[in-house]
Amino acid sequence: MLIDDYDVAISLNNRLEASIPFRVRPGKRLLKNMQAQGKPMRDEYYTVEKVFYGGDEGGITCMLQGKVTDQEVVGASITHLVIDPEHPLAEEVKVYQQQRARRLFLQDQRGFAAMVGEAKTPKKKKKRGGGFGR
Repeated sequence: MLIDDYDVAISLNNRLEASIPFRVRPGKRLLKNMQAQGKPMRDEYYTVEKVFYGGDEGGITCMLQGKVTDQEVVGASITHLVIDPEHPLAEEVKVYQQQRARRLFLQDQRGFAAMVGEAKTPKKKKKRGGGFGR
């Protein structure tokens, strides 16, 4: 199953790239993941320095720079970011995020169902008897 509509993703990626720099905030999931890695992020606006398309698996990825004094640049999928509502592409990004998140969820569900299906052993068919007394 394809997650992204390639043409839509490339078009949005190119328009986002043309609008660099722009501001985003990390979503809750990204904040938790970075905390778990021992690299906590602040819940504040970061500047997007670069945008690229990581294919169907990675989606649109943004390279974030915090304050000018921050040495580390963080790469994050746009699905884990909250774009500045004042950005001209904010609505399109939100639609892309929702569609991608939904398709990833459905893909995970199918994968889980397939794993459960593989785990079950097929039942043997019973031999049909000839009826009573045979």
